[in-house]
Amino acid sequence: MTTQSDIVARDWLHLQELLFRDSYDAQIERFRSSYVYRGLSDRSYELLTSLIRLGSASAILERHLLRNFRKYARRNDVPGDSVWNWLAVAQHHGLPTRLLDWTYSPYVALHFATANLMKFDIDGV
Repeated sequence: MTTQSDIVARDWLHLQELLFRDSYDAQIERFRSSYVYRGLSDRSYELLTSLIRLGSASAILERHLLRNFRKYARRNDVPGDSVWNWLAVAQHHGLPTRLLDWTYSPYVALHFATANLMKFDIDGV
């Protein structure tokens, strides 16, 4: 179901026009969106982290998950010893974290919005 604020592309070419309208940055000589994208397979999803979706006691759970991840991860794969760097690498490998992934690339967001074939008939964002 569309709302009054929805913008619906007619086809692939129209989608490209909508995504990249007014986004060329002459300084870097490329298109750079002024928007960030999330890429969710269902428009009804809330912006919740994978850790929060697991339920209560997320701070305690995160501490244990990250400790175990650090124990078995290759230290050379993580630049520096910042907890933020560890969280980013852990999330990349599928660990539930307090981080949300965002991208400037509409194509990356489209990938994640359409990756689940079981949701082909649900509007994503």
